[in-house]
Amino acid sequence: METLAQIKSNLKALRLRSFLDNLEQRNAEAIQSKMSYIDFLLSLSQDEIDSRRFKKKERAVKNANLGRYKNILDFDFDFNPTINRKKIMDLATCRFISQRENVIFVGPAGVGKTCIAKSLGLEACNRGYRVSFIRIAKMLEFIYSGKADATYQKKLDSFIKPDLLILDDWGMTPFSDIMLNILNEVISERYENGSIIITSNRPFTKWGELFGEPVISSALLDRIFHNAHKIKIQGKSYRQAHEE
Repeated sequence: METLAQIKSNLKALRLRSFLDNLEQRNAEAIQSKMSYIDFLLSLSQDEIDSRRFKKKERAVKNANLGRYKNILDFDFDFNPTINRKKIMDLATCRFISQRENVIFVGPAGVGKTCIAKSLGLEACNRGYRVSFIRIAKMLEFIYSGKADATYQKKLDSFIKPDLLILDDWGMTPFSDIMLNILNEVISERYENGSIIITSNRPFTKWGELFGEPVISSALLDRIFHNAHKIKIQGKSYRQAHEE
């Protein structure tokens, strides 16, 4: 018993939480099955690795700020056959992130744009990518607030550094010149360095109406659309049918 207590103390000091939690059960299994010392250590070390991977994914999802989300496999593609399931499942491989490509979902409110975007964000978290989800208006206001307390660059960097930035509700209202300049900084810094998913109720043909400065807006949109997957979704409200 003294030896077991010492081992537990050592594992606690080494911060091998799963190793410690599973020690007695694995030891009993090893005795029962006459497991070798090497296999015994393998089972315990694998428990620790699995536990750390799971916790890392949990932290990644929490930090991504996804809110309510569902696995992409749980999305009801049959509800709206016009959605290209093959295309969405290809995006779920997250190759677009490794290739620094953008994804843009456009369509009426409620058709599933945000739901799919969050599901892709979840897949990215599960694959070890850093993800950040936020409504675009909230992001711009948050970054702008940094001008008042000298945290502007820090707040700007928090949206530049993630592997995947998901901007929800693009174009609900036109961008002021101040917010356009901030948005341009985000887009310019992320261009070919990180991926963006955008959801918008506004048709692509009307995006130009959002900006008052044509030179900046032209360069900004060019960077967004370059190598972007443009996906239009039409049909009945997915939200009303599945989330009420």
